[in-house]
Amino acid sequence: MGKQDFLGFNAEEVNKYEKEYYDFQQSKPGFDLTFYGNWQRDFGKLIIELADLKSNPGKEWVSVLDVGCGTALNLRAINELGIFSRLIGVDRSEYIINKIIPTLHDWESSFEFYATPSHDLSMIGDNDIDLLVCTQTLEHIVSEEKLHETLDEFDRVLHKDGKIIIIIPVIKKEEGNDDDDHNNLHKLMHTSTWWSKIFLKYFKSESFKARQRFKESELKPDRSGEKTFYEEYETWTIFRLIKK
Repeated sequence: MGKQDFLGFNAEEVNKYEKEYYDFQQSKPGFDLTFYGNWQRDFGKLIIELADLKSNPGKEWVSVLDVGCGTALNLRAINELGIFSRLIGVDRSEYIINKIIPTLHDWESSFEFYATPSHDLSMIGDNDIDLLVCTQTLEHIVSEEKLHETLDEFDRVLHKDGKIIIIIPVIKKEEGNDDDDHNNLHKLMHTSTWWSKIFLKYFKSESFKARQRFKESELKPDRSGEKTFYEEYETWTIFRLIKK
């Protein structure tokens, strides 16, 4: 099964792909599953920096939702900061949620995990989420229709004073992108302007301030040497969104 099959919404195909991938990765000598698909503690700190929670004086930050949580170690890193008492991770892969995550950590009762696509957050109530995090996920959605369904759900679950942090790779122009990896793995590769227009249909934007924080942050990926996140991931664009 190729990478492109993972991007569809057929649960059986997704779970088959994930099982084959993890079984293969874990067969490698010295493979450390806790490093798969995340940037460990400093990435959790970066998300909180970008959210700038202190700009909402008096607000109580109770719940955080990670959409496309993967192995949930970003949530674990956020938990170590001691801000949230309810931490929710959702991922399309039942295999990740039910087979991988339970083996990685003794999760406290404050964590909740659900196997569900991003356009179905029905297990979460209206206005329940104070901080919604979605990193390297939306570009994998198979169609614009599903993207709009996803953003409808984001708007529904977000608290009236809540914030959304989206980190997504972008391209410089809408046409002429011949990057094979993007074409195979990323279904929605667009410019920052394209994404902004989509998001502004649903939310207000504080993205300029968040991008300034991203540039100024001294936080670094665990395995990148001396480069900051901004220096290491040049294609990332940051969006910070709030309710209209």
